[in-house]
Amino acid sequence: MKYKDIAAKYNVKENTVKSWYKRYNWKEKKVQCTRESGQEAITIAPEIVELVPGNKKLRRRIEKDLREQLFEMGATHAHFMDLVDDYLAMWDVKNMLIEDIQERGVIVPGARGEKKNDSIGELNKTNAHENRGRKLYSTGS
Repeated sequence: MKYKDIAAKYNVKENTVKSWYKRYNWKEKKVQCTRESGQEAITIAPEIVELVPGNKKLRRRIEKDLREQLFEMGATHAHFMDLVDDYLAMWDVKNMLIEDIQERGVIVPGARGEKKNDSIGELNKTNAHENRGRKLYSTGS
């Protein structure tokens, strides 16, 4: 499709589409996906910085699965793709908090002696938000 057609379809400026093309390396991804499946190309976000060692492959799998599900439902607007990015950012935070708890433990040194690791409370909050996000994805609401 031409830039102007994509821009019209998603009700964004043509320059926004050009930015997406460069940012997400659509040309390479389209060729790669077309070669692999022979189907219409699905845009996958660029490689991520590995925030939590060992989770990079799983993160990419989750991202791919979510984007494919949205694509199959015809929910390919920028808004939905942005929600996937938000969900994955929360997933990254959750994994960093878990890693901190594993490394430092439940009780950590504080200014006045030992205290509860703050990552525990933050993890509970993050999980609550993440579960809400999962519910939205699964129900399509």
